[in-house]
Amino acid sequence: MRIRVEYSVGSDLRFLSNLEMMNLMARALRRARIPFALSEGFNPHIRLSMGTVLPVGLWGKREYFDLELMQEISPDMFINNMNQVLPQAMRINKCIAITDDTPTLMKSINCACYSFILSSSPTQLQEWKDNLLKQEELLVKSRGKKKNVDKNLRQGILKIEMNNQGDFAIIDIWVTVGEPLNVRYDELRDLLVQTGINEQDILDIYRSGNYIMVNDRYYTPLEKVK
Repeated sequence: MRIRVEYSVGSDLRFLSNLEMMNLMARALRRARIPFALSEGFNPHIRLSMGTVLPVGLWGKREYFDLELMQEISPDMFINNMNQVLPQAMRINKCIAITDDTPTLMKSINCACYSFILSSSPTQLQEWKDNLLKQEELLVKSRGKKKNVDKNLRQGILKIEMNNQGDFAIIDIWVTVGEPLNVRYDELRDLLVQTGINEQDILDIYRSGNYIMVNDRYYTPLEKVK
């Protein structure tokens, strides 16, 4: 049996590396007595497959992993057992059963939404958004493997939405991830600063979701499993 799990990572755990996150999840699975399957060989490990890596320094509202089980367990039992042993800053939100031929998360997820909390109002940002989306090129210095090479983010920015949260504004930016163009959150932050957003006004950054984009529609990995 395979399951796909949606979970959240709070700001208290934003500095965990991907390896530390996997170790934390593996310890929780053991403590929760989840009947997980192990790989074969001299060094067996839990058949746990994380989704796109949550960058160090960010927290996430909707992250995902796939898990292979040795025996069936109800989604409600999995959620309850795991939430009893996980740190308070990490919660299991949802869980569904998936088939063995369901594509992996790494192969499926092609879009993410990064959210920037600003000490500005949306009315002040509307002109900024309109001007940004009119541009044919949005060049920043790459922060990936090819550091400091000019990188055009324009084709990787899919849509931008802004919301008012009292005295604050939240800019949600949907971007492509993986191949052929992987847009990083720190490159987006550089772009905001380059295009007129005061760096001191950026109060927080988090990843609000991972998606599978098909024909301009955005599905969560729980909605799109084929």
